[in-house]
Amino acid sequence: MEYLAPPHRNHAGIAWKRGYYGQVNSPAVREELVATLEEALRLQQRLVTDARDAGVPVPELVAQVSVLERLDDRRDELIGELRRTASAGIRAARPGPSIREVVLAALAELRWPQNAGFLEGYLWATRQLQLDSRAFAPLRRDEQRAWQRAPGARDAYIAPALNADGSPNPRWITSSAWDLGRRVVASAETEHLFDLQKILALAGRPGTAAAHDARPRRPTDAMLERYAEQILKIEPPPASDGPDQASTWRTLVRTRASELIGEIRSHDEPRRKQIAARLAGRPERDRIWGRGVSQGGA
Repeated sequence: MEYLAPPHRNHAGIAWKRGYYGQVNSPAVREELVATLEEALRLQQRLVTDARDAGVPVPELVAQVSVLERLDDRRDELIGELRRTASAGIRAARPGPSIREVVLAALAELRWPQNAGFLEGYLWATRQLQLDSRAFAPLRRDEQRAWQRAPGARDAYIAPALNADGSPNPRWITSSAWDLGRRVVASAETEHLFDLQKILALAGRPGTAAAHDARPRRPTDAMLERYAEQILKIEPPPASDGPDQASTWRTLVRTRASELIGEIRSHDEPRRKQIAARLAGRPERDRIWGRGVSQGGA
């Protein structure tokens, strides 16, 4: 059943519709992508040649790089259009759960609060479904309005994390079904913990079958390589690596992330539990949505 209420009532549904639907056939987009890639390749080859030539002035090299960056931006835009088109085709051929069910299922897999940008990439990599990150804020407001109409009618709601003072932290998306301590942001270290949990979810948690399998490359591996480099400063493996070498690299990443998670949780978790115990005495509305949130939504 689709989660698409009338436009004046469901802003998240509108954003979901924009994310999922469109023209399923997009030959023009593919043709422009090919042209963009070919032009970028031509300019890259020219740049390499000119960079080797000491007679080419530096401003000329900089100008060529600027053109390449613009082509890269256009390439990313076109890839985004193709992702939305592919998502629309999948959705049309295989009607699935509602937006809130998809997001809650992803959160259940991830186990920890995550930000909209990561969830957008994760939903695409794991389900080939495109939900733009801008759709999460109206979705959360729709969830709050649903709770206000019938508190407790659903087993779980997509809700913000909570700051130490009980106010909402909308940067992090959570499930209201989780223990309150897991939804609390006690400090910047808590946010670092959430980022490290991204890596553990993508690399395979210790003790699971996914943690030790030598397998072909998956769409989630590109996300893992990006976050491992950003957060752990671990360089991605060579593209030529086979399944065994890639598995060894994931083990390295998993081990380092697990070590840092253990270090942070040793002192961050007691703080989060203390804050959660204090917030547990607040009304249910504040425990789910945060204190000081207006009736219209966060």
